[in-house]
Amino acid sequence: MNNVKNTDGIILRQPRDEDWPALAALGNLAISAMQVPPDQSPWAENRRSFPPDGIQRHFVALSDERIVGYCAAEWRQKQAEGWFRVFVVVAPSDRATLGRSLFAKVRELLLDVSASHAWMMEYEDDSGLLAFMQEVGFKYLRAVTVDGFRAIQMTMDSPFDSLRSTT
Repeated sequence: MNNVKNTDGIILRQPRDEDWPALAALGNLAISAMQVPPDQSPWAENRRSFPPDGIQRHFVALSDERIVGYCAAEWRQKQAEGWFRVFVVVAPSDRATLGRSLFAKVRELLLDVSASHAWMMEYEDDSGLLAFMQEVGFKYLRAVTVDGFRAIQMTMDSPFDSLRSTT
């Protein structure tokens, strides 16, 4: 896939093997406001080694050749048909700008795979991101515990109109 450049000068491209340590570091930065944040290296490794039993579309965002974001939509056979998990990872200071731009890409990905529902999960202690997710249209589904951390699952139904970029 060729690199795609948006109006803000951000380049989106498929992740490469050498990107994953930087993506884990970005994930750690994204949850740094949590009192006891979990290490995001296993998360990055899970994205990297996505199993072949599903669909994964994911991109890294670059600014001046530096990784500044990540977005993905994925479906695994164990998930209900049409339900795609989404990820948008940016530094907290970039949520309003780059975050919205990456959600526009996620919307594109969801429409491309004919998703009927999007879902995401975030740590309960990451109130800033949970509030942002509500701003872009996700709704509370349920609270769960993952690896000893309380998390919130949120959903959104197609056509995902609120995920369009406002910039």
